[in-house]
Amino acid sequence: MSSLLDHPVPTLPPPPKRSRQRRLRLPKWSRQAYRIIGAAVAILLAIGMWLFYFSSVFALDSLVVEGVRTVSPAEVGAKADLGAGTPLARVNAADVSARVMGIPAVASVQVTRRWPNTVVIRVAERDAVAALAEGDRFATVDSSGFSYLMSKKQPKGLPLLNAVEGEPRTAAIDVAAALPANLRPKIATVSALAPRSVLLETKNGVTVMWGPPEESVIKAEILAALLSKTDDKWIDLRLPSTPTSAQSSPKPAPPPTAEPTTGTGDLTDGSEPSAGTEVPVLPGVIPSTIAPIP
Repeated sequence: MSSLLDHPVPTLPPPPKRSRQRRLRLPKWSRQAYRIIGAAVAILLAIGMWLFYFSSVFALDSLVVEGVRTVSPAEVGAKADLGAGTPLARVNAADVSARVMGIPAVASVQVTRRWPNTVVIRVAERDAVAALAEGDRFATVDSSGFSYLMSKKQPKGLPLLNAVEGEPRTAAIDVAAALPANLRPKIATVSALAPRSVLLETKNGVTVMWGPPEESVIKAEILAALLSKTDDKWIDLRLPSTPTSAQSSPKPAPPPTAEPTTGTGDLTDGSEPSAGTEVPVLPGVIPSTIAPIP
């Protein structure tokens, strides 16, 4: 009879011995070495500060002005007040922008540094849309209603605003701003007694009943087409889907409405005349309710 001693249990080989990991020991520097390194870093920082803020290495030697149309680059440069040789790092972009914004025709300014020696000033000018009489002088008005560039003569190519301050003038400015560049010089006046009763007069004597400032882009396209194809002296664009025109200022047929009603129409409140309503008209003039302000 055999026993376990006659058949020994096989054993596994011993695991391989791990190789010893060598630790990288940094050299122990003395306090003197740390002082030397710190002094060197401080010197390098001081040299960098001097190069950027005081030396002529990164000094301003050219000024680039972009985006100007009517304003001269020389005027922008004068307002910027940047002397040649000023270190670029010492140019305060916010201060330069504020100074250039002092030019009335400028709407916005962006100032950037172009290393190593250039400053770029990008200007966005105001879009002149109309003129406004102020006493014996005329002001140019942009699309936001801002008045600037006072002059003794009316600016060329701009219609004259004829509307009281407030919502009527805002509506007139909105209509003037919607006129395309090729159509605006043909308009003599933009008038409004009420926000929804805007009236245009062309330089050729054509009266245009514009109505509210809504859909002004479509109305401007229709007006440009009618002025090029007809000699009529009266155009009604209050309802651009059905524009009408005539040789003189008749009693205008009311624009078609979805649900005609009866009653007395009144253009001064901004509503469209109802069906069957006649607007009183003086001989040879436009309806008195939307006549230009004297």
